[in-house]
Amino acid sequence: MWLYDHELPARRGRNLMAIVFKLDSTTGEGTFIRVLRDGRPFGKILDAMGLYRFYEGDRERFGDAALQDADLARLKVAIQSRYDGR
Repeated sequence: MWLYDHELPARRGRNLMAIVFKLDSTTGEGTFIRVLRDGRPFGKILDAMGLYRFYEGDRERFGDAALQDADLARLKVAIQSRYDGR
């Protein structure tokens, strides 16, 4: 499930930045999903070996993930909960 700008719930009275997810690339390491915040690169999700790992910025080093989950939908919710409006 992908969440795009037009699918975000209304944010009445709050000046929050939208977090969206876009498929980026596939490499030998796995598949990358770009995480954008207010239209700008914010981080990426690496899908490797059945585990999704979120890295802020471009810091995708083993063991350095900000968040991780075996379920992509749960990880997306966790990213939005932690970083939306930051």
